[in-house]
Amino acid sequence: MKRLAALAAVVVALAARAAMADDTLVTEYPLPAPSAFPTAIQAGAGGAVWFLEFQANLLARFNPRDGALDEFHIPSAKSEPMDLAIDPRGVVWFTEQDANALGRYDPASGAFEEFLLPTPKTRPASILAARDGRVWMLGWSSDLLVRFDPATKSFKEYRIPTARGNAYDLAEDGQGRLWFIQRAANTLTMFDPAAGKFREWPVAGQPQSPLGIAVDGKGSVWYLKMIDNQLTRFDPKTGKSDYWDLPKNKGTQEIAIGPDGVLWFVQGTDNRLLRFDPAVRMFEVFDLPTGGVRPNSLCAGADGRVWFTTSTPAGIGFLDARKAGKVNQSLRTRVNAPKGLLR
Repeated sequence: MKRLAALAAVVVALAARAAMADDTLVTEYPLPAPSAFPTAIQAGAGGAVWFLEFQANLLARFNPRDGALDEFHIPSAKSEPMDLAIDPRGVVWFTEQDANALGRYDPASGAFEEFLLPTPKTRPASILAARDGRVWMLGWSSDLLVRFDPATKSFKEYRIPTARGNAYDLAEDGQGRLWFIQRAANTLTMFDPAAGKFREWPVAGQPQSPLGIAVDGKGSVWYLKMIDNQLTRFDPKTGKSDYWDLPKNKGTQEIAIGPDGVLWFVQGTDNRLLRFDPAVRMFEVFDLPTGGVRPNSLCAGADGRVWFTTSTPAGIGFLDARKAGKVNQSLRTRVNAPKGLLR
């Protein structure tokens, strides 16, 4: 374990690139380095947005109020930062795949810490900062669920029952249980920290390479069946699932849920975001104004902005859901027959 002071931040101002047709709906910000390849993004306190730059080996903070971008060099060279989370105290945590480490950055002190994982080649990918302050990670190819306690700076590892499952994406429900997908094992998995036990449910149908995880305020678990191109809602109380066919697409990268329970998806090859409102059970497509930027990650902020990262060229942006309108569930189609046709 090493404690390092943060290196001098690179501070620049990003110019906004707004949609010509509606500059209040989608706004994009190109990054200084076109090949930075930003990955995970999260909205933090005070309106700040945090994201990782995979190729540039940077942690970045963006202030949408003045367009200021702060880029912080991650201490380990070529760390391969994959995913990040913000804990209840505002501390930023992130996984370092190549360094096999958990990274920590404290905005208050401007200091980094890195903690080597106990098992070599764990390959930490997904991360979650739980409400109790503990940090959880999934090892992509190691079949490990890893807990880190910031109070004691100690790790505890849990072996996932199904081997070579490629565990990915983490979400926490209202009872403090953890949910994730095993893509290769075609399984939805729950871990109860209080009991220290796993439970697995097979994803229906042929191998689906399931993706994404989100838990709503009612405790329902949402994820995607990639092969059948379906959104799934799983009820842990009954063990039953409901399905909705997604609009035709070339692949979905991520899923996020907003404070209003509305689900958002990013579809990189299609160059768009997708919205699903469970109340009306309808999808809406939002094409990004700049063609070919390939969005790859997203988060739904508390202020109604849905933030996303783009890879070609590197950038970030947001869709203002408050100005996107809502589906009118009272819409109906009525057809009147020509006079004289009905007798």
